[in-house]
Order: sequence, then C-alpha cells, then structure tokens
Amino acid sequence: MPPSTARKMTSTVEQAIARKPDETFEAFAEHVNPVEARLFRLAGAHKRYVRAEGLYLYDDAGRPYMDFTAGFGALNLGHNPAEVLAAVRAAQSLPSVLLAGYSPLAGALAETLASILPGDLSMVMFGNGGAEAVEIAMKTARAATGRTRFVSCDNSYHGLTFGAMSVSGGRRYQSVFGPLVEHCETVPFGDPAALRQRLAKDDVAAFLVEPIQGEGGAVVPPDGYLEEAEKACRAHGTLLVVDEIQTGMGRTGRLFACEHDGIVPDMMLLSKSLGAGVVPISVCCTTEEIWQRAYGSRDRFDLIISTFGGNPAACAAGLKAIEMTLQDDLPQRAATLGRHAKRRLEEIAQKHEIIKNVRGRGLLLGLELNPPHLPGEYAAENLAAMIASCLLNDHGVLTLYFDLAPTVIRFEPPLIVTQAELDRAIEAIDHVLGLGVAGLALSVGRGAITRFVHRA
Repeated sequence: MPPSTARKMTSTVEQAIARKPDETFEAFAEHVNPVEARLFRLAGAHKRYVRAEGLYLYDDAGRPYMDFTAGFGALNLGHNPAEVLAAVRAAQSLPSVLLAGYSPLAGALAETLASILPGDLSMVMFGNGGAEAVEIAMKTARAATGRTRFVSCDNSYHGLTFGAMSVSGGRRYQSVFGPLVEHCETVPFGDPAALRQRLAKDDVAAFLVEPIQGEGGAVVPPDGYLEEAEKACRAHGTLLVVDEIQTGMGRTGRLFACEHDGIVPDMMLLSKSLGAGVVPISVCCTTEEIWQRAYGSRDRFDLIISTFGGNPAACAAGLKAIEMTLQDDLPQRAATLGRHAKRRLEEIAQKHEIIKNVRGRGLLLGLELNPPHLPGEYAAENLAAMIASCLLNDHGVLTLYFDLAPTVIRFEPPLIVTQAELDRAIEAIDHVLGLGVAGLALSVGRGAITRFVHRA
C-alpha cells in the first residue's frame, strides 16, 4: 500500500472547529508553542474565541471581550469587516497565482496607493507581511545606491526575518539568531545629531525609521526629528525608508504618521491594516527614479517577484480597506478619539503612582508602568501581565504590553471604537490599577486556582 493512502488526518476543518476547548488548546500546546501556551494558561488567556466582529471577540460561553490590541495594528477596521470579506469573495474568480501574466487588481491597488502616498512614491513592490516589505526595501536600497550599509534606531522593531532583525534595535532577538546581516548599526531614536554624524561617511544605503516606535512602546520622537533626518539623508545620498507597518492607515491621526512632520520618504512600507487583518499583504513603495535604478533592466526586473505577492484576494482587501479608511475618515476619528483617550488616561495616571506616564499619538497609546522594586528576573514584565490578566478576566478587555517595552501597557483599539467603549476600557484600567500590586497578585492567583478547580 502506498504510504499516502496509509496516512490519516487527526482533524478535518469541520472537526477542528467542533473540537472541545481543552482539546484545541492541548493541540496548540503540544505542537505549536508549549512555552506560550503555559503563559496563556497562567494568565487565564487561553480562551476559545469562536467569533470575532468589529471591536469584539466572543468566547465559547458567549462572553464578549473588547480587543484593545487590534492585532498590533492589523485591525484598524476591526475584526472581519463585512465589506472587506465581500471584496475578497468577489476576487476569488480571478487566478489566485499567475506568474506568467499580470494581476489587474495589483495594478489598481498600486495606482490607488500612488494617488494617496506623499510625494512621488508611485512604484509598488508586493510582499506578504511586514518583514518581507523591510527585506524588499533593504534590497532596493543596495541595488539603487551601490552601497551596503544600513542605519536604523535603538529600540526599533522591523520584523523577524534575518534582514529585518538586523536593522531592528531589539537585542533580544539578535542575541539568539546572530550572526545576522552585516553592515547594520543603530543610532538613538530622536537624536538627529547622532544620525548626521553616522551618515557623514557617505556610505549608508538607507536609514530605516518608524515615525512613531510601535513595539518600542508608542514612543513619539521630538518635534522636528523626522524633518532633520530627511535633510541628513538628502545631504549624504542615503535613502530614507519610513516603516509605517503599524502606524499607517490612520492609526496615529493622519493617514500616514510621517505626515505629522510633513516629510516625504524615498520608500514607505505598509502592511497589517492594509489587508484589514483579513488577508496578509505588504508593500514597499518608492519613486520611479529609484525603482529604475534598482530594477529597470532586463536582467533585474524580476528580482522582486514573490509567488503570492499582489494576489487578487490581498489586493481586493487592500483596495476596500483604503476605500473604507478614506470614506469614514478614520484618521480624523483616530485623532479625535485619541485625544480624548489620552486625556482620560493622563487623569488616571495622576491617581495611581504605578503609572509613570502616558505616551503615543492617535489610537497608538501606551501606559508606562512605574513598578515598585520587585524580586525576580521578569518581575516588571509579570506586573504588566498581571494587569492584562485582570483586565481580560475581570473586565473583558484584551490588551498586552509592547514587545520591546514590557513595562508599557498597550492601548491600541480598532479605529472603529466608540467613545463610550473607550471610556469603559479606561474605567476598567482605573479599577485594576486601584488594586495595587498585592491586590493584582491576589486576583490573578485566585483566578488561576478557580480555573484549575474547574478544569479538574
């Protein structure tokens, strides 16, 4: 008997959806990520979500949870926006993969992006995720300039592929996976003098920067920093690459966060909410002049082709996401609601010594903790996790800390959130912070015991 006919699937799609919560969790714990699963269980975050719509997740008991992580910026339109799902279905009759031809939706999306991007950004290179867009930008910069070096910022996050990690400022990843791509170095974020000093050697292909650091903890640079960075890049022949993967599509109160400073980059990177969290997509957008220098010849034009890049489903999602973002003026909505939320969070910070400050812009906000001295390697990180656990289990608010800033609580809802929903989440935060460190530990411990007893 051939081996293929002797094999048996443990679950079909229908069976997997119908499995009991404990069974689905154990499969994840055993075959996907045992450490993450253990942390989920300790925090009471191992819930079986069976439905998601707009701001809300629903578990198998029907309880709603407000999602204040928004897929780390991928869900500006909320979960499963009906209009985007319909657009994707409408595109499904087109060839899903066509490498010996062109996609009409790819051209339409690229044309649309060219009409809304700043400056002369008119050429679009497609990928499948944010890290791939970073890789494309790095390759394009080297091909266009003939230089090999990259500069980025301390505390930055650009993704987890080798190139993206190499230009990220998070040392935790680099220490595990090194050696990484050569000729990559960082300078302090928000320090134009340090950047000018490094670029003065005239050997840097590109400077990669987030206009507001996302996973670094919603860090807004000083006024004028990006403008000075643009001037320095122009003076030394370095391409300015702005990573808008998390900040783009209205998140910070402008369609693109770099517009707060009025700069025009040589390349802009988008992903996450460009596909509305429905279909993965990323783009690296640049000028025609740079594209021609990098790829404008018979022996180079195909060096940036990706099998699934620019596929119809992803482009349909992107076109509809842009349409909805502009039609509903979500950038202005993020600006207005963001000001309200930040003001209210700052009022709460005045009441609780555990909050050091509130930072960010639009609806990319962070509450930096000022934790008391606690023993243990992960004490500060555990404090943020305890706050998140109480918010989730006691108040139905899903949030977490930022990846590179474990003492900063993420406040990043979908842009469709209402002011009333913002206020409910803020009141929940106020209540949880009022418990104090001892009360938080007691609440989380009590919840863990209860879950253990019910599971037994």
